[in-house]
Amino acid sequence: MQIEEKIEYDIAPQLHDEITRLRNDCFPESSKERSYFKQLPHFRFLAYEDGILVGQMGIDHRVISVGKSVFSIFGVIDLCISSGYRRRGIASKLLEQLSALAKEKGIDFLFLVADDPRLYEKNGFQLISTCLTWLRIDEHKNYGVGIERIENELMIKQTGEKVWPDEPVDLLGYLF
Repeated sequence: MQIEEKIEYDIAPQLHDEITRLRNDCFPESSKERSYFKQLPHFRFLAYEDGILVGQMGIDHRVISVGKSVFSIFGVIDLCISSGYRRRGIASKLLEQLSALAKEKGIDFLFLVADDPRLYEKNGFQLISTCLTWLRIDEHKNYGVGIERIENELMIKQTGEKVWPDEPVDLLGYLF
């Protein structure tokens, strides 16, 4: 397996089509005619087997505020593996590579939203429950700011020296 890091603006239209097919196969309930769900990621990790795209993970780089603390994060977006290639450790390898990059670049935390936490817990993430503030966007429209307590869906992984406080989170942008 080969993993490639690709900055979003360097992705050619044909590769966007491949990512779109993969994403829609993995998330049929939220199929779109584009390679992203809410917003373009800043960069992606792409996993290939014999030249075939079998996995992808979008990453958003931003700062967020947690109480009075400000953290630099990588937000994980639409991690997906082609159905014929699951249970081979590809998702874990993508997460390992992102964790290594985060540590190398001084990123404080990885952050994601998960319906099923098992893969992420196995890879060092922990569930948090908190009051969350974010920008509500849908189909390229801004619907204002959302403020809601989120239970058992948000996950973090510490990659820097800072400690996560049990305080409200402001994503300073959209929810991944």
